Amino acid sequence: MIIGAFTALAIEQARLFQEAKLAEVARILGDIGHDVKNMLMPVMCGTSLVRDEMNDVFADLPAFDPDKGRTSYELCLEVIGMVANNAKRIQERVKEIADCVKGLTSPPRFAPCKLHHVVASVFDTLKLVAQEKGISLAHEGILELPVMQADESRLFNAFYNLVNNAISEVPKGGSITIMGQMEAMGKTVHVSVIDTGRGMPAEIRDTLFTARAISRKQGGTGLGTKIVKDVIEAHSGVIAVESEVNRGTVFHIHLPMEVSTKFSADHVSS
Repeated sequence: MIIGAFTALAIEQARLFQEAKLAEVARILGDIGHDVKNMLMPVMCGTSLVRDEMNDVFADLPAFDPDKGRTSYELCLEVIGMVANNAKRIQERVKEIADCVKGLTSPPRFAPCKLHHVVASVFDTLKLVAQEKGISLAHEGILELPVMQADESRLFNAFYNLVNNAISEVPKGGSITIMGQMEAMGKTVHVSVIDTGRGMPAEIRDTLFTARAISRKQGGTGLGTKIVKDVIEAHSGVIAVESEVNRGTVFHIHLPMEVSTKFSADHVSS
């Protein structure tokens, strides 16, 4: 009986210790989210100021080489736009952290979505990184896909993670291609993310969509593919991977054109 009492006490102390640790993690996440949100404000204000200043300066420049000036101007605007868009996306993700710390989770917000817009946004965001490494980004069949029901923001996060991960694995001169096609009498879209990278050994491939996923990137957490899987499953979809060492990697994603909102709400709350 005494042993049982000590056992019960030890279990209760372990539970309280675990709760205290989780509370501390939540507090730290809340602090980080608050600081990141505040630090992003001058970034967004700064990009707006630089854009306005550029418009004024370029308008007053002598037209000694209008073609070169126009190219430089458009490149600067493109980069500023990319910085501003990513700052906004970071703000949205920070808000999700803040909501999570408060115990709030929101289901996906489904609306008419063109997958082409999602892929184009991902490529626009990462093309400078890919160019620096000498990697080409391409898509096939995506433009022809019809409008589907999806949470565009979450799909962006999923495809961003896949392409960003692939960039670190593909050598100079390689490529990353996103292909799309309709299946199942037009009820499902099959998207493949194909890279010509170094591939994965079985021990990494087999844990890719679990909490035990291992990242080979410096500073990586291994969470990227788990995030992708969560997003796809919230859309009632399925994801699988083919990969062998030195033979590249292909992610196969199957998404229904119409999603059950009840399934998605249950998935978020589970």
